[in-house]
Amino acid sequence: MQEILSKKDIGERIKDLRAKNGLSQSLIAEVLQLSRSNYSQIELGNQYPSFHTLHKLARYYGKTYHWLIHGIEEENEDRFGMANQLILDLENTLKQFSATVDKLAEELDLLKVKSAK
Repeated sequence: MQEILSKKDIGERIKDLRAKNGLSQSLIAEVLQLSRSNYSQIELGNQYPSFHTLHKLARYYGKTYHWLIHGIEEENEDRFGMANQLILDLENTLKQFSATVDKLAEELDLLKVKSAK
């Protein structure tokens, strides 16, 4: 028999995650690219989050879809959480590396201009 998903339970889990991290509804709505009102309706349990919203929330908080929807940690939950955190860390490192390469390219261009004079 298929389990009935409770909008209210999902909303409470999402709200608890936000509150435990000391974040505002406005900030999370911005991260999710939703209006604050729309995000508030999800937390209140008046509407289901879309797949896209669940995906972003899971990545943002390092949780799984399964936990967001059912509130039960799977046996492999820790692996998923660690993998998500590693991916986020890698993304940040790559952004920093890209910024460093861009800065280096600018400095090399300046050196070329100075040496041409």
